[in-house]
Amino acid sequence: MLVGNKESAVETHEYGTALTRGALIVLVVLLLGETTINYIDRQVVSVLAPTIRGEFHLSNSQYAAILNAFLAVYAIAYSFAGWFLDRVGIGRGLTLAVGWWSFSGMLTALSRGFWSLGAFRGLLAVGEAGAWPAFAKAAATWVPQKARTFVIGICNSGSSLGAMIAPPLVAAITLRWGWRVSFVATGALGFAWVAAFQLFRRSHPKMELTDPEQGSAGSNVP
Repeated sequence: MLVGNKESAVETHEYGTALTRGALIVLVVLLLGETTINYIDRQVVSVLAPTIRGEFHLSNSQYAAILNAFLAVYAIAYSFAGWFLDRVGIGRGLTLAVGWWSFSGMLTALSRGFWSLGAFRGLLAVGEAGAWPAFAKAAATWVPQKARTFVIGICNSGSSLGAMIAPPLVAAITLRWGWRVSFVATGALGFAWVAAFQLFRRSHPKMELTDPEQGSAGSNVP
């Protein structure tokens, strides 16, 4: 019995109190998926720029204004995203952030011109601003200190992976079904991620014990 307690203590010290080593690997894969999908969704407009600009007859200045509007909202929303995550907890905050930007990305398929495209991109920026604060807080909350920097480095690579995946993926979808379906399909990736993350959380209820804001809400699932 004493030996078992010592082994348990070693595992707790090495891998944290909420997750086993195997669960931590799954969590890292999920967080990497989150940052990768984030960059896929933001790259869709850039990949489709020639097609969309031609259909909507957008000038260089109009297209630049749409890109700058996204960046401006994104920069402002960063601070709000951090505040929001501190209030609602990482589990709920991650779910809402990914769900928000995925839905906004899908709405972009309804664009009819300059103003609607700009508005949908602004909505996308609000949700996407939560991606980096969210995975950083997830690492700080659920990953043991000695592995934290390594995990953050892995998750940061999602920006490069997403930028690499988006062009061939969006091009293939557009050639087969049209550019509007590209926004729907890439947005659906985010909802698939949300479903996987929720299943993971339900399988590991102890995660809420180390997510104080979520735990204080008295519910395991948003």
